[in-house]
Amino acid sequence: MVLGGDRRGSVLVVEADGEERERFGSWLEQSGYDVSVCPGPTEPDYTCVGDRDGFCPLVAEVDAVVLDMSLDSEAVMVGTAAEEILAFYLMSGRRVVVLGSRPGGEVPGQLVRIRRHPTQDELLEALGSLFEPTPDRSTRPRWDLGP
Repeated sequence: MVLGGDRRGSVLVVEADGEERERFGSWLEQSGYDVSVCPGPTEPDYTCVGDRDGFCPLVAEVDAVVLDMSLDSEAVMVGTAAEEILAFYLMSGRRVVVLGSRPGGEVPGQLVRIRRHPTQDELLEALGSLFEPTPDRSTRPRWDLGP
């Protein structure tokens, strides 16, 4: 979805690893996305701002989120779980690319799952798929004569 000129949508990258966070952000910016970054829940209580306050100012400003499910809160098993953060983003109406090591369901146009540590092409392809229009399933092919 190109919003004007070469500008694409805005994306929040939630990644605990600082080097990957910066790498992903750089790839997305080079591809025309406006990027915000977040390390996810951190010390001392590993609670996400959205979980604590019921509102995340970073999410309010973006069209999509890239979420690595391997967050610090997952490693220490304290605070806000990655699945809770994913649910928060989806309930906020955001499109999400999930980076994970476990398979899971996808929702066309809203949720795509790819492996952790993606290549630049894999990440851009997954994110781009969320900005493509989803087919209108209400229209049937002309040859479909059924009820």
